[in-house]
Amino acid sequence: MNRRWIAAGVGTAVLYVLVAQLSFGVGLFPARPLYDGGGPPPPYRWVNPPPELKRGNTPPVSAAGTTPIGSKESPNFFATTDDNQASVIFPPGGIAVVPSQSKVTVTVKPLDPATLGPPPAGYDYDGNAYSITGVYLPSKKPIQLPPAKCSVTNFNICATVQLRYAFNATALFLMQGSTWTKVPSQASGSALLIVGSTDKLGIFVAVDPHSAGGPKGKSQTGNIIAFVIGLAAILLGTFAA
Repeated sequence: MNRRWIAAGVGTAVLYVLVAQLSFGVGLFPARPLYDGGGPPPPYRWVNPPPELKRGNTPPVSAAGTTPIGSKESPNFFATTDDNQASVIFPPGGIAVVPSQSKVTVTVKPLDPATLGPPPAGYDYDGNAYSITGVYLPSKKPIQLPPAKCSVTNFNICATVQLRYAFNATALFLMQGSTWTKVPSQASGSALLIVGSTDKLGIFVAVDPHSAGGPKGKSQTGNIIAFVIGLAAILLGTFAA
């Protein structure tokens, strides 16, 4: 079997284990991971689809969630879109506590990335951009995340952003103002999912390396093979554990 698909399957298993570790660790399980089905991912839902994909496109949806915060530490908390294309997960203490503020509200909103200007240098946009913001209540001032050294090897320190992408994303970027910042992330080709770790909120977008004519659709057959291998690895690992 092609080694590339084997590697993709193993990568999927690692990614799912990392996200599952976060969900169990912060008490969010089940945290509605973006893709938890038994087959290939469903069709991508575009804000502004490519011309060849406009027919039959279903617009993506937003998400919002509110949680109380204590006087010493914020609880674990997440917000996920109903179409499972974007989510943000905060571990315990992942939102800074501010005196006189009793709640936080977090909003996840899909955007057309073309409205943001050029993508990060050397990349093409791969799917929608997502604005992830939050405010304290009752002040409605933007929430603050504790500064941290974020890493894909420890999702319990920073906020976790999960995005589905359309084709072949390899990186996740954050826009604040007009500046792009690369987010530590890991992608799963079979699930078309990228997971990043961040101590800042803003506009997030998945990207793939630039190529003439923009991103190309990936083989669905390859997705199926990689997904089956990844699922088998997960099941074997769970059984062994």
